Amino acid sequence: MRRLVHHVTLALLLTGCLVTAGAQAPFAALSINSAGPQVMDITTGITTLPQGGSVVDRDTGVSFDAAHIRYLDGSFIEATGVTMDGAFGSLSADLVRIEMADSLLTASGNLRLHRDGLVVTATDLRYYALSNIAVFDGGVTGSEPSFSAERVLLDVISGDVLLVGGYSFTSGMFTLTSPTEGGTLELRLQEVDGVLVYDAATDVSPDLLRRFSAHF
Repeated sequence: MRRLVHHVTLALLLTGCLVTAGAQAPFAALSINSAGPQVMDITTGITTLPQGGSVVDRDTGVSFDAAHIRYLDGSFIEATGVTMDGAFGSLSADLVRIEMADSLLTASGNLRLHRDGLVVTATDLRYYALSNIAVFDGGVTGSEPSFSAERVLLDVISGDVLLVGGYSFTSGMFTLTSPTEGGTLELRLQEVDGVLVYDAATDVSPDLLRRFSAHF
């Protein structure tokens, strides 16, 4: 079994080298370690790890453990029962899928994200590794700070957040709510007395709007 696991890891890394010969791409150098037997469908080329295992991407820093994994070398990885760490924070979800060609990670089901100063729950997540943008959809709520929104966008680099559509934000004794037709509210990450906190601003930064413009 060790020889088989070593072969799988090497194959994925070689694929990454071929994909990134011109430019380094996220999720191109994934390595997989199986917690048990592996089953490969010779017709589709898809390998299944019925007892799960761990996945690490050396370029993005994404790593996770999963109860069940299936993948097609150089194409996708799909995992269930996932606990994950990455630049976006710590994530738990029922289902995670990585599309290597698109540098896209999607997650759904009992989704919860923790990062400094922020906790988010939602139905779905899309993480665009090339632009370092995370998009949350479906009953999005937050604590630390407390908010709800139709859609939430996170700049993984700066930590700044944008609430989109119908939203509500509560801090202390005051609450901000969106206009009836919906709107946008920026949550700016700041450090106060050594503690990371989010400060709400209805005057959204033009730079942040440009960062998020493709994902509204």
